[in-house]
Amino acid sequence: MTNGSPSSMTPRAHVLVGDRWRESESTRSFMAVSPLDDQVLSELFPISTANELSAMAAAAAAAQPRMAHLALHEPARLGAFLRRIAVELQGAKHSIVDMAHRETALPAEPRLASVEFGRTLLQLEQAAACCDAEQLAIDRALAGDAGFGEQVSWRRPRRDLAAGIASMLEPLDRPVLSIGPNNFPLAYHGCVGGDTVAAFASGHAVMAKGHPLHPGTGVLLAECVHRAAQATGMPSGCFQFFAHADPADLAVLIEASIGAVAFTGSRRAGLAIKATCDRVGVPAFLEMSSVNPVWLLATDPASIDACADAWLQSVTLGAGQFCTKPGLLLVHDRVVQDRIVARLAPQFDALDDATLLSIQGASDFRSSIERLRTTGATLHTDPAVRSSGGARVRPALCSASASAALAAGMLDEVFGPFGLVLALDGATPASIYAAIGGQLTSGLWCDAGTTHDTAASWLAQLRPHCGRLLLNKMPTGVTVTESMVHGGPFPATGTATHTAVGFPTSMLRFAARRCYDAVLPQFRPPLLR
Repeated sequence: MTNGSPSSMTPRAHVLVGDRWRESESTRSFMAVSPLDDQVLSELFPISTANELSAMAAAAAAAQPRMAHLALHEPARLGAFLRRIAVELQGAKHSIVDMAHRETALPAEPRLASVEFGRTLLQLEQAAACCDAEQLAIDRALAGDAGFGEQVSWRRPRRDLAAGIASMLEPLDRPVLSIGPNNFPLAYHGCVGGDTVAAFASGHAVMAKGHPLHPGTGVLLAECVHRAAQATGMPSGCFQFFAHADPADLAVLIEASIGAVAFTGSRRAGLAIKATCDRVGVPAFLEMSSVNPVWLLATDPASIDACADAWLQSVTLGAGQFCTKPGLLLVHDRVVQDRIVARLAPQFDALDDATLLSIQGASDFRSSIERLRTTGATLHTDPAVRSSGGARVRPALCSASASAALAAGMLDEVFGPFGLVLALDGATPASIYAAIGGQLTSGLWCDAGTTHDTAASWLAQLRPHCGRLLLNKMPTGVTVTESMVHGGPFPATGTATHTAVGFPTSMLRFAARRCYDAVLPQFRPPLLR
């Protein structure tokens, strides 16, 4: 990303304020740089001012009561809105995929056009189906069958007829701010990603922040959402979009206008947002950092080799830029460690250079590998890049002893195609988790000779430290299903009580239980009548 002032010769993207796209009032702009060839892309994107964000927030606040009303009375209309977003995305698919590829270097096929685009559509449809199911529960309640909603509604309506008390989960009183990451320009984007879809489906206006590494993609996605909102008669201002803003102005926005924040990104930025949210009592749903340890319990050589091969594929998938990348493989002793290193080092070196999402990301990756090497880790691969381009890096394999890693602080997340093999030599899961904290995932790899009691004991030790526990499986695939948990204890996320994937489970983040005491049924939401 490069900063600068707008030029009269350079096109400048607009921002969505209220119900129309307009020229930003900001005099500050930035331009994206393509990691494919280090070329500065041609369009300017504004860094919105505090006043501009305030205008967006006012429009979203005006829309919020109407979005909440739809959620509690006509959720099928929200479902139609979500399905229309999918239609608009499909109509603009070629342009979106082409722009995302140019801005991120992620492969157009199959990654963007098939895998991630398909996942984006799936999330929209699953959320829309939840809205349809909610409409059925409301219709049944209005027909006199309130018990049906108590059984099936994700809002969990509860009534105590004797006491005259009823309660249910209802929308928050203010809009949701959605901030997506750099590594999923579609399925996690602030405009159409899972967080935003869950916020819409649960009855919220959304303020979406673009990402500075793929701003053009954000504009295209935002245009799709805006067209869908207009076509389906959504409340004016229900969706607002800005390409970028200063952290201080974001903090003011959160303090004054936001009901909840959904964020995926770095720990540094996430903790800053959390500090702001904690200060004013705003829920912050943050996905920040995870090394996703895999614990190798197997002793059979074939099982060890199978684990090593699966781990290699997982840590290098997508250039190692997945939040569920299992960057840490923990083995019993140095004998097993040596076997794995001997097997994998040539395979790492045989891989092509990886293109990361940005030149800065590649620089950070190389610095991380050098820091590990200088603090005692052994680098087993050649770090010399074989192709030109500032975003290119070499896949890297390191090893160390647990004692050295703990003493030198080697266990932080390294974003990119990197894996660390750690010989435990008596170190316990408790000591490792004390250093790395809570994780999105933890995996245990066993062989046929592992006893039931041994496996159960290990799984019990790992269970409290992660959102998703895996057995003989790598974690990089995150299935969009109601039973999935994409979350975990701090610092993987801001809190261990939610998931960012799955419907309606991810929608629970954007709901508050409201109680009606001695309020006549005709004045309650339909599900409580």
